[in-house]
Formats: sequence, C-alpha cells, structure tokens
Amino acid sequence: MKKVTFLAAAIALVGMSSMDANAQTTTPQEQAPAAQQGQEEKKEKVTQDQLPAPVQAALKSDTYKDWTIGDIYALKPAAGATQGAVVYEVAMTNAQGQAGVVRMDEKGGDASKK
Repeated sequence: MKKVTFLAAAIALVGMSSMDANAQTTTPQEQAPAAQQGQEEKKEKVTQDQLPAPVQAALKSDTYKDWTIGDIYALKPAAGATQGAVVYEVAMTNAQGQAGVVRMDEKGGDASKK
C-alpha cells in the first residue's frame, strides 16, 4: 500500500511541475507586441542620419552613451489612420551584450506606451 501511495504522490508531483512549466511559457502576443502593431503601421528601415534632430540628440545623451545603436526603423501610421505620428524604433546593444529596443516619438520622447 505504501508503494501505491508513493507512486501516486510522485505522479501528482510530476503533473504539477508540468503544469507550472506550461504556465511560465509566453504566448506570441506577449513576445511581440510590435508585430501586432505591424498590421497597423508601416515599418521602414532608416539610418541614424535620417532621424529628426531631437531623436539624434536623445540617442547621444548620457542615457544611451554606453549603448551601440543597431537597426533603426520608422513606424508610420497606416494609410487612412486618423491619428498617430511617426515612431522610431531603435535596436541597441550594451558592452555586456544585452540587447534592447527603444521607441521614440519625433521629439525624442518615450513612445513605448503609444
């Protein structure tokens, strides 16, 4: 009887661990909110020289001085959109190899919540 109880407890533990592992995985919606917005925006690759002066100044500020700038995209509202301005998405990497993406509006402000 002890063996059956022990076996049942082991199976229950493995089952709970499996459910916990599944709960921690992320869905495609959580991983790529920008991909969802891609349906509403036109994404165009640009160079750093093509950025508006306020965005260039923000990238040269102390906040980003230790980051290497990678790909830059201009996210333009879809044709016929009633509102929205161009948002610049800048991929960056720091000295430790950590990557990040910054979204800025045309004035160099934070556009990650737009």
